[in-house]
Amino acid sequence: FLTFGLGKHTCPGRHFAVNEIKLTLHYLLLKYDIKKASIEKIKPKIYGALKFPSDEGLIFEKRELK
Repeated sequence: FLTFGLGKHTCPGRHFAVNEIKLTLHYLLLKYDIKKASIEKIKPKIYGALKFPSDEGLIFEKRELK
């Protein structure tokens, strides 16, 4: 990750930050069902050589305990 710097200027908290991101993602995947906001397929926006994702949203539904 270049955002954490390189060489002697490397961020000392980079491992902590990456682990926090992994834990958050793990929690979201375990506790929530994630669905697309719409069923229809939306084409991505293309400007020259650049391709941007659609503005389609996600719905997070908390899972029920069984």
